[in-house]
Amino acid sequence: MKKKSIIAVLLVLTFMLSACGGAKTDDKTLTVAVASDATSLDPDNFNDDFSENAMRQIYNTLVEKEPSGELRNALATSIEQPDDLTYIIKLRENVKFSNDDDLTVDDVIFSLSRAAKSSQYGYIFGNIDESTFVKKDDNTLEFKLKKPDGSFLQALSHPGASILNKKYVEEKGDISQDAMGTGPFKIEDWTKLDSMTLVKNENYWADEPEVDKIILRVIPEASQRLIELESGSVDIAYKISANDTSKFEGNDDLKLYNKLDNSTHFLGLNVSKAPFDNKAVREAMAYGMDMKSIVDSVYMGQAEIATSPVNPNFKYSNAKQTNPTAYDKEKAKAILEESGFDFSKPLRLYVNEDQQRVDIATMMQAQLKEIGINVEIEELEWGAFLQALKNSEHDMFIMSWSPSVVDPHYELYQPFSTENKGKGPNFMFYSNPELDLLMEEGIRLKDSPEREAVYKKAQEIVNEEKPWIYICYGKNLVGTRSYVENFDVAPTYTQELYRIKLNK
Repeated sequence: MKKKSIIAVLLVLTFMLSACGGAKTDDKTLTVAVASDATSLDPDNFNDDFSENAMRQIYNTLVEKEPSGELRNALATSIEQPDDLTYIIKLRENVKFSNDDDLTVDDVIFSLSRAAKSSQYGYIFGNIDESTFVKKDDNTLEFKLKKPDGSFLQALSHPGASILNKKYVEEKGDISQDAMGTGPFKIEDWTKLDSMTLVKNENYWADEPEVDKIILRVIPEASQRLIELESGSVDIAYKISANDTSKFEGNDDLKLYNKLDNSTHFLGLNVSKAPFDNKAVREAMAYGMDMKSIVDSVYMGQAEIATSPVNPNFKYSNAKQTNPTAYDKEKAKAILEESGFDFSKPLRLYVNEDQQRVDIATMMQAQLKEIGINVEIEELEWGAFLQALKNSEHDMFIMSWSPSVVDPHYELYQPFSTENKGKGPNFMFYSNPELDLLMEEGIRLKDSPEREAVYKKAQEIVNEEKPWIYICYGKNLVGTRSYVENFDVAPTYTQELYRIKLNK
């Protein structure tokens, strides 16, 4: 009896150890530590990188963006543009959705029409003239835009243009918590705020994925993501903290990928209410924070001081020609005193559960106190954070912006257009008619000196108005185990995972 009891205890302990977080992954399951959970799987109703990262594995668009930034054909084999308004798209043959339905021209027309009517992405696709769709044959469609759009081909790689199964969406209605596409993986299970499991789509039209399953594990703390990577419990960890990059040095079991990304990190000021409805107060904020010390301390050299709303990876960026605002506490104090606003009541600074952003907020809090501004920091889970911003509960918030359409228009339109007030990332509730007109002009122009001049002027207006206090242009720091192969890191949070091979 005693011997059997000992064996039983050992078996229980063995089971417990195998079930805990330290369990190693196999060579057909790719486990990825992500910073936050997706909020939606509906391509036309989401506004966060975490949702896009999940959907990128499930859906295809007509054209897709390589990590290098170049476009490649995906569900389209060719796109012709006989004039400024007309597009003729030839579809890839013999493509099936993960439920075994054939991809049809009707599915593409349905998907593009849905995107055009989307409240979230109508600003990108609302220019499609839905009355002009023509099914030329079983694999070819034609349509027109209402006005010329110099960014439209790039826009077709945006996840909002993901091709959906018309019958499936019409029957299901709400697809925010489910997804079914033509991509390399399909959803198997989603436990909110914990993990999402994707399994290989046996109907995938391109090269078969090297792994059978992807598990996206939600681990908000960067330090914990690294611990899980070091232990082998995950194969890839997104958003490695700059403070932890030294831990990859001399460690043959790990690899660190480092690339300047497309993001602009910023402190957003809610201009819809006092005190930030006063431009002078916004200017004082810029003078009152030593952004270089903040970036150096938090990012440890793994970022560049931002000077423009358009990241230097994008065409027409003013970033390299613009100097950062000089730190000047006395000037900030003088401006605040002249404003006459009573700063005795603390201002609310909202951040999500990202340690770097929390660290930035803490340093800002200390520096702003020196110029007479008291700040309370509210740290929230990502979904609750977005809802609070939509409700305009905040005075300030920390966020980053990296548009999925790599064009200067979208660097500016979604954050600063009047039409997007109160939607991410324009939680500043900012509006400027002159800027709106410039963006309306710029989107209609092809690549040219004229288009460049429009977007240069637009950046100057944002720099002058200061609805954002720039923090930095980020770097994409992704850690992997050394056996992870075929991983080409993109300059975005969203990564292609289907090409990865685990060579254990």
